[in-house]
Amino acid sequence: MRALALLPLLLAACSLTLELTPSRVWGLSTQSTYCPDRSTRVDYRFFLEGWVDWLEFAWVPEGVAPWQARPEETYRLRGPFLGPEVRGYLEVAPTGEIQAVLVLSPQGIRVDSLPPRRLWVRGVVEGVPGPYVRAENPVVPGASPYCDPGW
Repeated sequence: MRALALLPLLLAACSLTLELTPSRVWGLSTQSTYCPDRSTRVDYRFFLEGWVDWLEFAWVPEGVAPWQARPEETYRLRGPFLGPEVRGYLEVAPTGEIQAVLVLSPQGIRVDSLPPRRLWVRGVVEGVPGPYVRAENPVVPGASPYCDPGW
């Protein structure tokens, strides 16, 4: 009976804390070439710890930071997305049009020239963007018949 009398006091001393761990994107990689004379699927893959509400991509010339990208060189892809691995591709047309596809969600990005480029991505949770993650390699135009190696 004494234990029952102490129960409300013990419960009042307890607290429950729910802590969400931040998400983390890392290990972004792409294929090494794309075709300047025909459509190319530029494959990408990265690792995601946790989940994000959406992804922001930047497809910019080598040496340009993602926050310097023109509006047509960026795209926000709505999720949510869960880790541990996310794969997709950007479809690059000879005209410079790019179609980003990930988990059946097509999105468009337009670029005007075909210099070497680098893909960047970052996750966003509840409106708070994480840091951009740079692809491990640039993607350069290739002239050979094998310029779209696929994965």
